[in-house]
Amino acid sequence: MIDWQLNQIRKEIILAPQRQKVVVAGRRWGKSILSVMWLLHGELKPQERRWFVAPTYRQGKMVIFPLLRSVFRQWQGATINESELSIKFENDAEIAIKGAEQENNLRGATLDKVVMEEFSYIKPNVYEEIIYPMLTTTQGETLFIGTPNSFDHLYDYYLRGQSDDSDWKSWQYTTVQGGFVSQEEVDKAKTTMDEVTFKSEFLADFVSTGNRVAYNFDRKIHVKQAEELSPNLFWGIDFNVDYMSAVLGCEYSNGSIHYFHEIRLSNSNTEQMAIEMKKIAPNVNVYPDSAGSARSTTSNRSDHMILTDHKYNVIAKKANPPIIDRINALNRMLKDANGKIRMTVDPSCTYLIKDLEQCQRDRAGKIEKNKDISLTHALDACSYYIALKHPIVKKTMMNQQW
Repeated sequence: MIDWQLNQIRKEIILAPQRQKVVVAGRRWGKSILSVMWLLHGELKPQERRWFVAPTYRQGKMVIFPLLRSVFRQWQGATINESELSIKFENDAEIAIKGAEQENNLRGATLDKVVMEEFSYIKPNVYEEIIYPMLTTTQGETLFIGTPNSFDHLYDYYLRGQSDDSDWKSWQYTTVQGGFVSQEEVDKAKTTMDEVTFKSEFLADFVSTGNRVAYNFDRKIHVKQAEELSPNLFWGIDFNVDYMSAVLGCEYSNGSIHYFHEIRLSNSNTEQMAIEMKKIAPNVNVYPDSAGSARSTTSNRSDHMILTDHKYNVIAKKANPPIIDRINALNRMLKDANGKIRMTVDPSCTYLIKDLEQCQRDRAGKIEKNKDISLTHALDACSYYIALKHPIVKKTMMNQQW
């Protein structure tokens, strides 16, 4: 049941006189419901155009269009166009869903009201160069809304809303303040993600990780010798010619991981790596790059087939998870939102330690691969296991965009 009540928070935002409004809120706060209510507020005049711009067309179709359809299904004089994701009215007014990734399809129209949904994940030029000029003729209004993603353009607009600019106003709310999710549920989420992600997703804080991939890694905390190794051994492997990397770890009954041996080969192949691995730990589970099921570094057999021929039990899904999910899972093991440490590294694993300290993220938040080809391989090898065995759990509470 969708709560369409105009509570005090929604009323304040919707009725505020500023043309540019910025709402920063945690997951499940009710952002999408507010967006629809704001977009529909006020008389829909002849030939008026109101858009809802999502990061992708698919997101708009899956999340927002069902909400609009539920409002106008019984509305006389409203025609719902499922293929165009639009609703047209007898006075030639229109409300439509758009995807920000299709920039060329956004140009040309005059607009009166626009929602920029999850604005952190929309390129800033989409608004500045395309949407804003379309609002100037009508002196149209914009609602920027989203969950923080470091100090990006959403943060810049939020600060503008906190300034003396009379055209701008901004608000900031935690997930619990939305009324859809209890504090108890939010507290449970602390064990499923790292501290930085938790603060961003649920507390709606603007937090920075710098550009480090393993931003929770601290040599003083995570580098240590284990008093005792668990018999539950596993290999993680990253396939390359230069460099091919494998890391050997063990998992304890409490779910913590310790990496204690690494192999790094130059100008090599999977066959040679398998031989080296067997000298250290044969016949244990291997968690490799999923892409190795379809290709090989040098052989007509796939990388996974070569490992299987060497009596290794290869465990991998058909495709790797999104890189950002793998990064978040790694950082959650290094330190979750409750401060719990579940991953350590032996001092002898110098390549892995170097990767954890020095690997950087690119502008898209993914692992930077081009600046130093000696980096990232050991980090990839260790994180394939984590992403498969200890993934970020995307519960329904996290997926709902309300």
